Amino acid sequence: MRAAEKLGFTAEQSKLLVSQTFEGAVELFNQNDLSTEEWISRVASKGGTTRAALESFEKNDLGKKIIEGAMAAYDRAAELGSAS
Repeated sequence: MRAAEKLGFTAEQSKLLVSQTFEGAVELFNQNDLSTEEWISRVASKGGTTRAALESFEKNDLGKKIIEGAMAAYDRAAELGSAS
């Protein structure tokens, strides 16, 4: 949403844009029995906008950061579970 706002969208427009993008992506993903790589190859044209975003994500190690965040959440859940 912050990126959309930085591009000039209002907060309300940004929320709608993000929610519809995610809803559409999840729906497409669930409707197909494709591997992640096959799915990406279908939506990320060479030289296209999605490919540019993916290249930025790779350059900035976004995948590693997401894994680290998931592991931190898991570790905290385990701590909370053992405290009960």
